[in-house]
Amino acid sequence: MNTNLQEITAQPYHGIFLNDGRKFSNWGSSRSTQPAVYVEPISYADVQAIVRNTEQFPTPVRPVGSMLSVTETIANDGGTLLCTRKLDAILGLETDDQGRHVVRVQAGCRLKKLSLWLQQQGWEIPFQAEIGEATVGSVAVGDTKESSLDGPGYFSSHVVAILSIDENGSLQTLSDKQDAAAFYEFKCSFGLSGIVVECVIEVRRASLCRADVDLKVYDSPEALTNDLLRLRKGCDALLAVVILHQLACFVEQRYRAGAGNVTPVRSQPECEQYRIAKRLAIQRGFDGGSLPPSKGIVFSRHDFINEYWHPGETESRLDFQYYEHDIGRLEQVITESYRFTQAFQQKTGFAPTGWATYFVHRPERRFKPYGIYSCGPGISCSFDPIYCNPNDPLWQQFSKEYNRLAIDILGGNPSPIQTQWLRPGDVHIPRKLARSRFTTPYYQQFLV
Repeated sequence: MNTNLQEITAQPYHGIFLNDGRKFSNWGSSRSTQPAVYVEPISYADVQAIVRNTEQFPTPVRPVGSMLSVTETIANDGGTLLCTRKLDAILGLETDDQGRHVVRVQAGCRLKKLSLWLQQQGWEIPFQAEIGEATVGSVAVGDTKESSLDGPGYFSSHVVAILSIDENGSLQTLSDKQDAAAFYEFKCSFGLSGIVVECVIEVRRASLCRADVDLKVYDSPEALTNDLLRLRKGCDALLAVVILHQLACFVEQRYRAGAGNVTPVRSQPECEQYRIAKRLAIQRGFDGGSLPPSKGIVFSRHDFINEYWHPGETESRLDFQYYEHDIGRLEQVITESYRFTQAFQQKTGFAPTGWATYFVHRPERRFKPYGIYSCGPGISCSFDPIYCNPNDPLWQQFSKEYNRLAIDILGGNPSPIQTQWLRPGDVHIPRKLARSRFTTPYYQQFLV
């Protein structure tokens, strides 16, 4: 037994290995960490070697992808930061034993790369990602949101099997048909149960989307809410960016537009104009950005999965908070948020540049047992403040104070990877999902 263990721990590692004390930052340069070791494995065997060798790769081992999260989820001072970016192969389309069309892909593959590859084959994932640099492994076990035309509206709902490395360094496969409850729990684990190296994702034939975009102004938060609910009922999906302190909003009503995997020629100029404007507005945290009104543009959904350049520390760039609410509370959420924002602006002169509003369909509880979207069938909405400088002290103060309203009073459900300045008790992650080898101090505070 001891001989076997020695042989396992002596397994060689071949990927990038850095232990020179450098710091690593997230996309927005608002969070940084100084791990003892930074690694980029190039094979599943490399990941196994890392997990098994606690001396060379100190605990905790924290998997990361593109490091997009706005929170302290990347923080792992003195531990091992494991970046999956070299494990990014698309392994191919398959038909599983349930007759479903699926794509098999490695965890470090970016959503933009995967979507482009699928588009060229005439397929797509129903989830239309907003940020194309997000990696498959991160979103398979993390929190996402999308006002989806089809399906629940969060990425992990389309993942039907996961290959991961457990705390002993062993490969394990979990699937919805073979492992049921254990599989659904794993998808709620934020990488604390094991390091994802491969995913199997359900796909369907590519389809087109039609969108109407408009700017609206209201005389009260109640009127704004009522119109958002009306507009949502009149389309297949609705995305809104609310400029709350001005009682205005950009609304994007989405409609199904039939089969197809290429934006029609007649829509391409207007579509590209809107895509670029939307990309720049998001990149800059809506700092001076605007979305041109458009009506009836038809496009391939892949075209609106954008990638964003890594901003300099003085550039305007997106930062945000996230809260899940039931749609039945939307009027209270918007009304109370408006009052809070007005009071904060009167006191400090500060207001967020916008508030992102998404609508997500919740599944049965057994399919999403923990975290956001875990309250059983229904419709969730988000109302998320956005700003253009994550390091602005007034934005940070606003976020900290608004947390108490959104979570404590409005009952909002926050995310450890999308909601900043959380306190212990704001998020509850079942202790049974966490393995000590993978649990950083940031996540330790949320275990119950």
